[in-house]
Amino acid sequence: MRTALEKRVLDLLLLHGDGLSSTEFLTRLRPRVSQPTLWRILDSLRAQGALIREGKARATRYHARKRTDLAVLRSRRMHESVARRLLREPALRVQALERLDKLRAANPHGRRYHDRWNELLQGPLVDVLRVMTEPSEVADDLRKESPMSALVLPAERQRIFDSTRAD
Repeated sequence: MRTALEKRVLDLLLLHGDGLSSTEFLTRLRPRVSQPTLWRILDSLRAQGALIREGKARATRYHARKRTDLAVLRSRRMHESVARRLLREPALRVQALERLDKLRAANPHGRRYHDRWNELLQGPLVDVLRVMTEPSEVADDLRKESPMSALVLPAERQRIFDSTRAD
């Protein structure tokens, strides 16, 4: 059974799809709570499996599991990483198209996603970047069958997995 304060914290997280830091919690929670009280609440919610914690120390952000599960969050972070590379290295689009051909052969049932990725990769860069980084259900679905995930560098993938944890 969750306390009223735990429910308020979860409700606040559900309103903020990109998560909140402890400082942001302290400014938004009404009535105000102390930082030690907030930490106890966050620890309790993490122990219940209701939160995902991302980052370390002052860079830590908390996400409600109802809104963003761990795999979706990791996928978005990996696509954000590739999006930054894509801005610097536009030739990655060619690699993504080659990867898309392999995905089509491996999973013919993902055709509608593959067709959408093909449209995006042939179109303006801004559209590709938007879908790669957008926190929406449509973008989450597209990222599940994305040719971009293979473009994440191994060290960056490890960093993302290390920084996002549900503990």
